[in-house]
Amino acid sequence: MSPAAREAAVRELDAIRRQVEAAIGVFVGRVEQMSGHVEDGHRSVAAWGRAAANWSGAEASRFAKLGRVFHTMPLFEQAAVAGEMGVSQMHALAAVAANPRVKEHLAGSEELLVEQARTQHHDDFLAALRKWESLADADGAFRAHERAHERRNAHLDVLDDHMYLDAHGSTLHGALMREVFNRFNKAQWLADWEAGKATHGDQMNTSLLDRTDAQRRFDTLLAIFRAAAGSGEAGGEIVVNIHIDQDQFEHELATAAGTNPEPIDPATFTRRHNNTSHGDPLHPAHILAAALVGHVRRVVLDRKGVIIDLGRRQRLFTGPLRDAILFTHRRCIHPGCNRPATDCQADHALPYSIDGPTNAANGAPLCSHHNQWKNHGLLTVRDHHGRWHTYRPDGTEIGWPVQYLTLAA
Repeated sequence: MSPAAREAAVRELDAIRRQVEAAIGVFVGRVEQMSGHVEDGHRSVAAWGRAAANWSGAEASRFAKLGRVFHTMPLFEQAAVAGEMGVSQMHALAAVAANPRVKEHLAGSEELLVEQARTQHHDDFLAALRKWESLADADGAFRAHERAHERRNAHLDVLDDHMYLDAHGSTLHGALMREVFNRFNKAQWLADWEAGKATHGDQMNTSLLDRTDAQRRFDTLLAIFRAAAGSGEAGGEIVVNIHIDQDQFEHELATAAGTNPEPIDPATFTRRHNNTSHGDPLHPAHILAAALVGHVRRVVLDRKGVIIDLGRRQRLFTGPLRDAILFTHRRCIHPGCNRPATDCQADHALPYSIDGPTNAANGAPLCSHHNQWKNHGLLTVRDHHGRWHTYRPDGTEIGWPVQYLTLAA
């Protein structure tokens, strides 16, 4: 293909992408307007999207916002459905239009904003959009700082073998946090310097420091977190639950002891191997090191990942049984809900009122909202793979797995 043909081809594909993105936004907006998401117990149309299409939380939120703005800006919806603006421009305009402080200016500026989204280069449009938002905001520049504070956010995620930390907020708080960080970092540097002097004496120089600047910055952040954990502000002792199979743990112990054990058979892999209760992957050597200075508790699971009954029958899941149920789940089991298991109630998947047993096999974390919905005729069961499925009274399944798993089979 010639360069011109390649450009024409990608533009044709992008035109389809634009229209599909807009069509999804329109559909999601209609579902929210008719409260269609409520029928299956979803708190929001975004939660419905996570369950129905397996969207990420960010995707679901963007489509929900797009659908709401389409409802109030007909020219915007018309241009988007026609494929006249890029996907990024579409969502950027929807995000700004969702700002309640510019609402009164939207009607008079809709035609201008849509035309700019259609005709301007991407970066030029975003710059113009930010400028329009600052002017439409009654308090101008001050509001920009206020928005940064109101939209403050932080994410700490563990992906594969790396940890990622991202945060944004107001410049005032940023300046304070930077001063704290710099002070801790200086203490880390001085500790390295003193350790180096003890080893190298008068020959000590910066090239002999034990850690690189990058390593020291991460260790500075870790030192700040540890200082906060010991301050009592977190409301008590902070506990991180780590999962490892007995065979893997014994293998790592034997390796650390200097023996040469047989490699672990990959075919014995389970979803509970070498991770935290949030699913963060850990190396077995690091787990062993943590076990040597921490506490170890033994939990026995069957092949489905169900914890074997931990004690006498009782009406409510409390004590060790409750801990065991939350220990083996990351989030509320209702489709589309991402409430962490630590914020959920450990309750009967099959309700106690219809003879649901009080044991770990029938226990699952349900948030306070969805714990009530199981009494609306919903049936939640665990299949032979250990996956949870939730069915409506008419027998149809809530959420995406039923379609995709059937196709895969």
